[in-house]
Amino acid sequence: MTWGTWLLGGALALLVAFALLAPLESLRWWATRGAVETRRTFARVGAPAPRASGPLPDRFVVYLSGVGVVSGDGLSLRERAVLDAVAAALPGVRVLADVFPYSVENRSLVQRATRWLWTRLDRLRRARRESLTPKLINVRNILQVLVSADPRYGPTFNAGLAQQVVRSLDRAGWAPGCGVPVTLIGFSGGAQMALGASTMLSLMGMRVSVVSIGGVFGDDPGLEHVEHLWDIRGSRDLSRKLGPLVFPGRWPFAKGSAWHHAVADGRVTVLDGGPVHHDGRGAYFEGRRPGPDGVVPAERTVGLLVEILGAGTPSAASPRQPD
Repeated sequence: MTWGTWLLGGALALLVAFALLAPLESLRWWATRGAVETRRTFARVGAPAPRASGPLPDRFVVYLSGVGVVSGDGLSLRERAVLDAVAAALPGVRVLADVFPYSVENRSLVQRATRWLWTRLDRLRRARRESLTPKLINVRNILQVLVSADPRYGPTFNAGLAQQVVRSLDRAGWAPGCGVPVTLIGFSGGAQMALGASTMLSLMGMRVSVVSIGGVFGDDPGLEHVEHLWDIRGSRDLSRKLGPLVFPGRWPFAKGSAWHHAVADGRVTVLDGGPVHHDGRGAYFEGRRPGPDGVVPAERTVGLLVEILGAGTPSAASPRQPD
């Protein structure tokens, strides 16, 4: 056997191992302490809200990044620049970005026994080496997206993720009963994670909405609970089309799904993200080079987010039917 054959076989074996182990983290968490933590979280709902230590914002925003991250604070410089611009344009909105959405415990990949592997892969990716190996980070996190969307394992995973969102909000001054609306912004697979967490968050009494940026998501039950979903779609983004393709609940004939209910209720707004790709140069967060239409993609993304978070449904909404 050639070296290439061994390498391919090893990669396939690793992929199978990742797939088999993907649900185990959330199941282990639930069996050891997840059920207790969830009860404690819901016990706060009926309790009097503590007095805020300072003025509350008009809205809390929690950003959940795409499948290429290894930690909650591992955002790209492009992502951070967009979030900083949104925060500067909307002083009344508190933007949070400290949740790692691909772990029920908010435990980054570099905080695990296998941190040597993820640290090495992240270093290779940041060095822009021509290799498929760093894509293992994406593969691992994509499998967690599938766990979140799976009706068997999703409720457990999403309960854990929702509690990590609650803890992030707690650190920023939120409390049950405060009445401040919460918007989750999910990029790529982060959109599915945002919808997955929305069910528990809404049951806690939150007014929850979701913004998807190039989102890959299914017909998650969270769609029945969110006040609104804004779906920013780039015309050259092929990855975001995986959602309508691989999740049966988003197929045109699945009229009874949570997705089609949300569409029929008018709670889904499709926005034109411009001629952008899914990630990297020329994508939603590109802040230097204008796109084919002469607009810098990041400036368009910031404009859409500011209009959504500051005033509701943007006038840039696409008139076409969501798919």
